[in-house]
Amino acid sequence: MTRKPLGRGLGALIEGVPPVEEAADSAQTNFIDVPPDRVVPSPFQPRRHFDPERLHELAEAIRSQGVIEPLVVRAVPESGLGGLRYELIAGERRLRAAREAGLETVPVIVRDFDDRTALEVSLVENLAREDLNAADEARAFTRLAREFSLSHEQIAQRIGKSRPYVSNTIRLLDLPDAILQMIESGELTSGQARPLISLESPTAQIAAAKEIAARGISARGAEELSRNKRQGHAKPAAASRADVHLQALVDSLQRALKRKVRVVRGRGKAPGRVEVEFYNDDDLTALATMLAGRSNGHQGASAL
Repeated sequence: MTRKPLGRGLGALIEGVPPVEEAADSAQTNFIDVPPDRVVPSPFQPRRHFDPERLHELAEAIRSQGVIEPLVVRAVPESGLGGLRYELIAGERRLRAAREAGLETVPVIVRDFDDRTALEVSLVENLAREDLNAADEARAFTRLAREFSLSHEQIAQRIGKSRPYVSNTIRLLDLPDAILQMIESGELTSGQARPLISLESPTAQIAAAKEIAARGISARGAEELSRNKRQGHAKPAAASRADVHLQALVDSLQRALKRKVRVVRGRGKAPGRVEVEFYNDDDLTALATMLAGRSNGHQGASAL
């Protein structure tokens, strides 16, 4: 059975769970009320930062109106007690606010999800609400790729984004932790941070990030700043010409392999290396076959 991409809104994310406005009229959706302390956080929650002020505002609304949209959970056995607890899949802000408001019970929908689906739903629910910063998105995408062997294209299909969006977001994890923390706190956007990847060292990246934040430089301005800093460390003309030929070779490889290729020069007598991106074990096998010249009807290595 072909999986449908996860769409917009919680109702569209989870097959069989109607949108909130339809839930009250659905005889197939069963809500139950459980004490908040029986609901435990999800290990797949992609968001790390919760704004205390916004949580307090939500708690005030819940105190007067209750929890309007149910939480989504999955039941897990409680070791040694012979009962059940409920692992949160979607709705952590509502759960935290309900606890702050002092509610005795919260409404939940119990679903039977495997780990991958739990991560997908939690990720897309946050994306649909635009509550997730780019650093948390990058970590969640990376978990989907590493733990569940999904390619960037497959992740993009599931979350309703483009493949370049997924790939570019994951690349943010190449930046130093100090810059990722600036993204998490809202000091930098992904558009302001992404050009910093091209700078030559973590020290230069952090210095540029602080300058962008302090001066309020736009994403386009960040691109220009990064370009100027790279040009400020320009190599001699002969080396530049060599780099042009090297880049042409890299571009040719990337077109042939349809994936990112990176060439790292060795220092002194140390050997250089060529790095080629792959996304999971099957993709690695396909890449190895291609490099060995056995793909596409046993074409030779000249196909590269």
